[in-house]
Amino acid sequence: MNLESRNPATGELIGTYPPHDAAEIETRLRRAHETAAVWRSEVSMPERVALMLRLAELLESRAEDYGRLITSEMGKPLSEAIAEVRKSASGARHFAEKGPDYLADSPIEGLNARVVYEPLGAIFAIMPWNLPFWQVLRFFIPTALAGNTVLVKHSDSVQGCAHALEQLVLDAGAPRGLYQNLSIRRDAVAGIVADPRIAAATVTGSTAAGRAVAQVAGENGKKVVLELGGSDPFLVFEDAELDKAVKMAVLSRFSNNAQSCIAAKRILVAESVYDAFEAAFLSGVKALAVGDPTAPETQFGPLARDSVVRDTERQVADAVAQGGRILCGGKRLDRPGNFFAPTVIADLPHDAPIAHEEIFGPVALLFRVADEKQAIAMANDSEFGLGATVWSGDAARVARVVSALDAGAVFINSFVRSDPRAPFGGIKASGYGRELGALGARELTNAKLVFSD
Repeated sequence: MNLESRNPATGELIGTYPPHDAAEIETRLRRAHETAAVWRSEVSMPERVALMLRLAELLESRAEDYGRLITSEMGKPLSEAIAEVRKSASGARHFAEKGPDYLADSPIEGLNARVVYEPLGAIFAIMPWNLPFWQVLRFFIPTALAGNTVLVKHSDSVQGCAHALEQLVLDAGAPRGLYQNLSIRRDAVAGIVADPRIAAATVTGSTAAGRAVAQVAGENGKKVVLELGGSDPFLVFEDAELDKAVKMAVLSRFSNNAQSCIAAKRILVAESVYDAFEAAFLSGVKALAVGDPTAPETQFGPLARDSVVRDTERQVADAVAQGGRILCGGKRLDRPGNFFAPTVIADLPHDAPIAHEEIFGPVALLFRVADEKQAIAMANDSEFGLGATVWSGDAARVARVVSALDAGAVFINSFVRSDPRAPFGGIKASGYGRELGALGARELTNAKLVFSD
């Protein structure tokens, strides 16, 4: 059965893509493995840097075209899609500038020794549909700069983006085996991970998918990096700058059409300012312009897949059944495409089962908290540990709360986001390992100790 790409705003079939058969998979595995040996030993760091700079130039010059492609397959507003491409270009420029330092030998004080960061080989990556360019390129750029090659299984529904990315890297001057797509179904993944030519794997996706790959990787003694789900808490204390907190909460929850692992999904607000926050937040959500994602005025478009709409419908119904109260939205919109109204739910008990799921649709859950202790306890009462946000003007409180939160990243008086300069990743069911920054650049390398007497 072919892979299909559909426009989520209309349901129109954009393209069909036949999956790779066993012979093609074998060809691509062999090519990745053979290219890895050459890329590692015969292509210098300055040559790799030059490739990344050419990649950045192409991304910048093609940003609008690639943005339209992203919007057609994934549905986010065109302005956000173009911004995603430009962010990818900035990531390429950052690693071209700083990557050689990140990957340089590290001397060990007091010893005649150093740590050398060497490539692992061919890396298999499973990538999601919600950030179809940025998520792939933020993995590929430092991974290739370190001397590895990559094989990417992109999401079924963004195969147009997948093919564009493969061609982009070739257009930048890379050898054919440096970056290759694998158009495969889920049932072929385990065999790829287990193949002896694959040195490591990385997954961005659901917790279940990540754990399944990690199990196979573990059975075969291979490293795996997991960037999985999230249910990020957004903590607002009574001394917060309320207007800014409201604005950033709306942005965090509903940007990227609310389909982000680091969105503010659980908003925990101090009792004394809760009513004011709720009213202002509700007003901000109701003001979101929902519609055609290619229209310049649109702030919120369709969900990427009909399955996401169905999941959101089920989760909203569960929330109501478990005590939640819908303040706005709560239903699919009566129009073509995968449109679901931006939704706010209050009064849900935090111990309700639905409060412990990741909601990957446009649903914000509001909770009252009595004090700092309860806010921390509720924030940590989740299997996830990706990001968190703390809003307060009290530096001592901020320090206490940041230290107590179970999260891979905590943002203070701002919203959680990724940046090529800073490490990104989570703990608990949100995964392990890091992308981006110096830590991310070294994640898929062999940190080899070289010691001399």
